[in-house]
Amino acid sequence: MSNKEAIAAFIKAQSEMGKAVKSATNPFHRSKYADLETVLDVVTEPFNNNGFALMQTGGSDETGKYILTKLTHTSGGEFESKIYLVDQFKDGENNLWPLDMQHLGSAITYAKRYGLQALTGLATEDDDGNSTMRNSVVKKPPPKPQPKKPDPEAEHDAAVREEQNSAPTTPQQLKETIEKKIKLASATWQIKKIQQDHNSDFQVIKKHNEKEAAELAAYLRTRFEQLNTGER
Repeated sequence: MSNKEAIAAFIKAQSEMGKAVKSATNPFHRSKYADLETVLDVVTEPFNNNGFALMQTGGSDETGKYILTKLTHTSGGEFESKIYLVDQFKDGENNLWPLDMQHLGSAITYAKRYGLQALTGLATEDDDGNSTMRNSVVKKPPPKPQPKKPDPEAEHDAAVREEQNSAPTTPQQLKETIEKKIKLASATWQIKKIQQDHNSDFQVIKKHNEKEAAELAAYLRTRFEQLNTGER
């Protein structure tokens, strides 16, 4: 039987109990598990500190042999878990034989471990290097992507592609296209190339409006001088 005092103490003990690390290896299933010693280390102290005595005894009933795990509180409340043993094995002809002492000992250890975990609600975790850390770790947020710096070369190439995809058809469009390319130029060789590539366009603009053509030519020379002297 249990009482309210024992239940409160049981809850407190559970809250103080950590997790059992899976540090042992099962060679047959190639898996990790928390062995009996690890489980005892995790559950004994918090339950003892909260007034519980831990006992594990063997017994048998009409169902078979078992390991009884019992937590008895100083108030008289008790909690228990019963794990039955598999103490026989079949041979090739399906005959049942009792386990030898070595295998029986392994079965008892197995029942004790599972009885403790079942009774206390103990959780297990992988031994991955972080499992024993009880303090929360604040993960650093991933760095924000930095905005790309403007690339004059790429902008100039983009302007050329834009011109190729949408060729200007009027003198005003020609003037705006050339002005844009002059502005985006980042080297003197680009200025020279603009002058060569658009020589005929300058003539078209001049026929349409000599003043605008002169201003455009002046802008071309000024930009060349700026780039030549290292100005931007």
